[in-house]
Amino acid sequence: MEIFVPLAIFTLILLSQVNSQEEVYKTEPLYIVNYENNQTDKSDQLKNYTVYKVYVFGLAVGDIYITKKDGKIEAKGQTYKSLRFLYNYDFLYIEEGDYKALYEKEKDKERIYENQEIYEKKPWLPIITKFFKDNVSPQDILSMKIQINNAPVLISKQENQDQIVYIFEPQNSKTKKILVYMRKNQNIPYKIDIEAKVNISLELVKP
Repeated sequence: MEIFVPLAIFTLILLSQVNSQEEVYKTEPLYIVNYENNQTDKSDQLKNYTVYKVYVFGLAVGDIYITKKDGKIEAKGQTYKSLRFLYNYDFLYIEEGDYKALYEKEKDKERIYENQEIYEKKPWLPIITKFFKDNVSPQDILSMKIQINNAPVLISKQENQDQIVYIFEPQNSKTKKILVYMRKNQNIPYKIDIEAKVNISLELVKP
């Protein structure tokens, strides 16, 4: 019963988000299709992924995998099979140079976003992947110029002896705040908190 109540609340909030969404502009998914067709040994590739566990209301609901290879960054995620009767969601995000593409499937609905559209729908994805690029300095992070719905994202930093927390605050977005936690002896985030209508936490389980 203790688990069912937050699951029920989680489901109702997600359904309200889906029903309130306006029509999404769909681009041709050629980049995603070509990319997926060129993948081989997918099970073996998972060994090279950084893995985050996704939590909602303190309950683990899925995993996100992130990797970088040959200058391309890929992130993919899905809800656990055991929870798909409540909410069924998969996504694939690709970033190569200045180009970004996001494919997502929610139940039987499929959508493709590109470039600026992604910041407006899932701003935490291109923000997180910035930390997976080579030789990224704190100044690179703080000087990021991000616009969402024609308003800036404010970026600040809090630091103590053990960690750095980067804070991203969109001024005109359903996503209110993104907090990225870095330990000083690691070069990728160990935790990400996303504050929106449904608060989400990503916790590192495999660097």
